[in-house]
Amino acid sequence: MRNLFNLILTGIVFWVGNQYFNEYISIVDDKTLIISALLMFGISYLFRYLMLASVLTIPIGIGCLTTILLFFVAIVLTPIKLWLLNKYLPGFCINGFWTYVVLSGLLSVFSFSVKTENKNDKNE
Repeated sequence: MRNLFNLILTGIVFWVGNQYFNEYISIVDDKTLIISALLMFGISYLFRYLMLASVLTIPIGIGCLTTILLFFVAIVLTPIKLWLLNKYLPGFCINGFWTYVVLSGLLSVFSFSVKTENKNDKNE
């Protein structure tokens, strides 16, 4: 459910950017909007599995290097995803460095995460 909500929020952020800030972000049609939101979701989903595989390979020595590399990639993952969409998705165009910064911030702020309940909080 959380993933579906994040997918919808990504689509909404892209739609608002296209409607109100079309000189900075341009999306040709609704099909491109849906594809861009799905690709953002897919890359994030793939990254989670790469991180899990990297952590699981730590005992055999391979995961030490890849986990460190993936932590650094996680910091700039959203701008990388936006750059990939801009470069390889026809009809999706982002203009300017600061547009990447603002979109990355908005997508981070509007991402939905589930807070787990701590067992110690129940006892108090």
